[in-house]
Amino acid sequence: MFDESVLEKYRNLTRGVEERMINLHPIQSGGRAGDYPGVVQAVLRFVDGYSVCDFCMKGRLDLIDSPPLCDFHRDIAAFLEMDEARLFPGCRQAQYATFHALVKPEDTIIIDSLAHYSTYLSAERVGAKIVEVPHSGYPDFDLFIDAYAEKIEEVKKESGKWPALAFLTHVDYNYGNVFDAKSVGKILHDYGIPFVLNGAYTIGRMPVSGKDLGADILTASLHKSFASPAPSGLLLANDAYANVIFKGSSIRGPWSVRSFENKEVETLGCTLPGCVAVGAMAAFPYVAERIKHWDEEVKKARYFVEQLERINGIKQLGQRPHKHDLLHFESESFFEIAQKHPRKGFFLYEELKERGVAGVQPGLSKTFKVSTYGKTWDQIKLAAEAFLEIAKKYDISTH
Repeated sequence: MFDESVLEKYRNLTRGVEERMINLHPIQSGGRAGDYPGVVQAVLRFVDGYSVCDFCMKGRLDLIDSPPLCDFHRDIAAFLEMDEARLFPGCRQAQYATFHALVKPEDTIIIDSLAHYSTYLSAERVGAKIVEVPHSGYPDFDLFIDAYAEKIEEVKKESGKWPALAFLTHVDYNYGNVFDAKSVGKILHDYGIPFVLNGAYTIGRMPVSGKDLGADILTASLHKSFASPAPSGLLLANDAYANVIFKGSSIRGPWSVRSFENKEVETLGCTLPGCVAVGAMAAFPYVAERIKHWDEEVKKARYFVEQLERINGIKQLGQRPHKHDLLHFESESFFEIAQKHPRKGFFLYEELKERGVAGVQPGLSKTFKVSTYGKTWDQIKLAAEAFLEIAKKYDISTH
C-alpha cells in the first residue's frame, strides 16, 4: 500500500548552490537561467505543460505566433546566420535527428575523436559506420584538422562511397579546445559533403556564424550555453538540407484514412510545448548581449589557469593559451594528498565547499574540470584563492 509520508521529501525543494556558492560546474556555467530575472519570470508565467499551445492553429511549434515562437525560430536562425531553426529537447536529440535524416544504415560518417558520447550513440542508433579524426593526445589533445581530407579519401577508397556527412565538435566537452571549424567547412565543401557542427559549448557563449564557419547544420545545447531551462536545444540547417531534415510526414491514403502533412518527421511533430521554449526565447536578449563580451570571458579563464598553475603539480590540459572557459586540470599534488587523506579524493571537494566554491566533481583529485563562464572578476579571484589556500594548508608549494 502506498504510504503518503514519502511525499514529504518532495515538498519545498531547494537547491542553494547558486545562492550560497561560487559554482564552477562546467556543464552548468553557461546555462544558468536564474542569472536573468526575465527568464525566471517568463518560465513562471508559462509553467503549465502545454502553456504555449493556447493559440496553436497549425499544430507545430515553429508556427505558433502567440507567444512569438514563429518569430523566435526565424530570429535565432538569422542570429546564427542559418536558414531554418527548430527547437529540440537537447543537443543530442538534434544530432540524432540530423543523422536519421541524412544517413542510411551502413553509410559512413566522419567524426572528431573528441566528440561527446551522444554523437557516437546517435551514429550507432542509425546504423552508421564511424571513422574518427585523430587528435594529438596528452597534454594538448588538439585535433588534426587536415585529417578530415585524409579520412574522406580513405572512406571513398575502402567503401567506394563518399561519407554521408562529417561532424565536428566546435569545442570539446573534456578539454575545452576550440577547433578550427572554418577550415573543416572549407575541406568538406570542396568534397561536397554535409558539414555538421556541434555548438553545444559555443552557441550562446560566444559569437557563432554558421555562414562564416561554413556549417550546413548546427546543433546547440540551450540548457548548457544559452541560459535556458532544461531540456532544450536547437537544430539549424541551411536550405540545401533543411527540406530533408525538416520534411513533413508522408502518411496519407490509400492505406491510412489520416494524414499529417503539417507534422515534421524528425521532430515527431512537436518538441517543447511549454515553459522551456519560452525560457529559451526570454534568454535570447541576454545571450545576444553577453556574447559581445567573450574576450573578457577568455581573459578570466586564462587568469584562473595562471593562478592555479602557481600550485606545484597543477597543470592545465588542452590548448595553450586557452581559448575557452571550460578548463581541465591535472593535479598530481592534490592526488598525492588524497592517497593519505581519510576522505581520499573527496577531500578536495569538501575543502572547496568549506570555502564557498562548488562545481568540482566529488571524489576527483587527480584531474578535475571547471568553468569560469559568467563569473565576476571578484568571484574568479575568490575561487582561485580557495585552491591556493588548500595548497597552503597541505604544505603544497606555490610560486
